[in-house]
Amino acid sequence: MYAKCWSTREAWMVFQQMLERDIIVWNAMIMGLGMIGHEKIAFVLVGQMKNSGVKLNDNTFIGLLCSCTHTSLVNDGRRYFHNMTHVYSISPRIEHYGCMVDLLSRAGLLEEAHQLIGDMPMLANAVVWGARLGGCKIHRNADLAEYVLKQLTRLEPWNSGNYVMLSNIYSNSGRWEDAAKLRLEMKAKGIEKVAASSWVELDDKVHKFYVGDDSHPLSDKIYAKLDELGHGIPCRLSP
Repeated sequence: MYAKCWSTREAWMVFQQMLERDIIVWNAMIMGLGMIGHEKIAFVLVGQMKNSGVKLNDNTFIGLLCSCTHTSLVNDGRRYFHNMTHVYSISPRIEHYGCMVDLLSRAGLLEEAHQLIGDMPMLANAVVWGARLGGCKIHRNADLAEYVLKQLTRLEPWNSGNYVMLSNIYSNSGRWEDAAKLRLEMKAKGIEKVAASSWVELDDKVHKFYVGDDSHPLSDKIYAKLDELGHGIPCRLSP
């Protein structure tokens, strides 16, 4: 819980105080450290975990691959993905493939990611294709993104986020007409962009807000406070 909330110090203190650590505890710490960019410590923990007699399992490798993804450690990711099968005899699940596709796509190795999807013993799901679409956005590969969107619309035709991402890829690539056509296609299919939202918990109650939302009973006070905070923030203009 602490690690997921980026409270690394608290998570580490609890971890160090534990007299006995099972596989669940080790994996949680490794995953948490990897998610917040402390991949080197996560890698060291794996060594300590093995030395303590706890065997690595499939979830351990998800933590390691996530660590590599968040820090673009392609070679380390390849090594862990290879070792889990050839050294530890652990068959990769679709989550492991998803991590690798995400890692390769972010690094611009789109063809290698494509080959990996083709080599998967199971059909790629929306998470795997979504990771590939994210790589297309980073590297502005609109042609490949069109192909990926076709796969995604087959799996989740209702998801407006995929269309919006391709539209952004078109725009970033200067293909304004294609972006406009895609928005018209969304309108014709009745697919609407979902407004951005956020949640906050206060007094054991969850409050949900949308962009431009004024439906909350305390909206007047909320926006008044936002204006007050906005006026109190110093603004610097660069010449």
